[in-house]
Amino acid sequence: MKKTFTSGLLAISVALSLGYTGASQADEQITLSMWHQHPEWRDKTEAILAAFEAAHPGITIDLEEIAGTNYTARLNTALAAGEAPDLFGLPAGPETATAAASGYAADLTGLLDTDSLRGSALEAIDNDGKIYGAPILGAYSVGLYYHRDILADLGMEPPSNQAEFMSMCETMLDKGITPLVVPASDGIVPSFIYSMLTSSVMGAEGFTELRQGKRKFTDPDMLEAARFLQDMAKCMQPGAVSTPYVEGKALAALKQGAMMPGGSADYPGYQEINPDVDLGVVPFPGVGNNKPATVTGLEYIYVVNAKSEHQEAAVTFLNWMLGDDAQQMVVDTITMTTNKNVVPAENRILEEFVQAARVNDVRVFYELPETSAVWNTIQQNAAALLLGEMSPEDFAQAAQDAVKVSN
Repeated sequence: MKKTFTSGLLAISVALSLGYTGASQADEQITLSMWHQHPEWRDKTEAILAAFEAAHPGITIDLEEIAGTNYTARLNTALAAGEAPDLFGLPAGPETATAAASGYAADLTGLLDTDSLRGSALEAIDNDGKIYGAPILGAYSVGLYYHRDILADLGMEPPSNQAEFMSMCETMLDKGITPLVVPASDGIVPSFIYSMLTSSVMGAEGFTELRQGKRKFTDPDMLEAARFLQDMAKCMQPGAVSTPYVEGKALAALKQGAMMPGGSADYPGYQEINPDVDLGVVPFPGVGNNKPATVTGLEYIYVVNAKSEHQEAAVTFLNWMLGDDAQQMVVDTITMTTNKNVVPAENRILEEFVQAARVNDVRVFYELPETSAVWNTIQQNAAALLLGEMSPEDFAQAAQDAVKVSN
């Protein structure tokens, strides 16, 4: 599902103050509207916003949470109509740069205190020296969730490679257990799977070579990733290609399958559906004998609407959210933080994700200009591959054709 922005609006240049407290505009009470795409985080996000409001009594945050499958369409419509919120989330990288070039996102260069950001996060939000948004709700890694009790009852360990995964798949199917829950209707989860499979083959160094044209998705060893993904289809729940994300997440949380690909930010949603859920996390099984892999990226970064009348207050909010206190709440209750000063307080799932990412971790495709179009291509073709309507060779070739080689 390609996300697009309509160009034509003029950017608004304003002088923004880092020290704004809400009292500089004639002591008016300011309400900032904010959209994000994680309804399952509602209680945890609102607790953080309440802490901000307590520290800034002149500013109220009006949060609207829109399911991820509807978020992009709603946002594009609102932007085109000039009715977008003061603050909204966008993927880091090309989409944010496009929004800025189209006049939708205010230039925040020099206005945000980014000293606490980890280097990888700062790199991800840098658009040719300009900064248009902040990673206030952290980062994520994607790996393989598994129900610890299901695998324990079967006497199994989570799989680390292709042979182990397919063997477990056959055993579970014979016992009437769905091995893998994959909500594939929009192609996003299969895209993450393919990203992890190819990452297991090429690693971070190979990903750099891919972007330079020295590596290709059609290389014989990389082609095996597409074959593995197609073979994996029989391990998925019936009707996987028509299962939406919300339904698939519920199936996984309610133990209608033994495993599910998922990110660190997904865990609060599993708990909301099933408070007794008992999950573990490992890197996704590697292709052949390659090391298993994870992929990592930023959660949506939050930009300030260039047409907002309250940009000073919005910058104040973003700077507070980048601080240690807010980021401690993020990492303790929601997902991985981008703040180098903060560590989670006894969060087993996040600790397992950190351990998983140390094995073989690669950045997500859509954050980089060379491979952002690859992500869209995978989404569009994933169902055809899983249904056997597209060969692994053609799938890999389509992915390769979408690479924009750079130096």
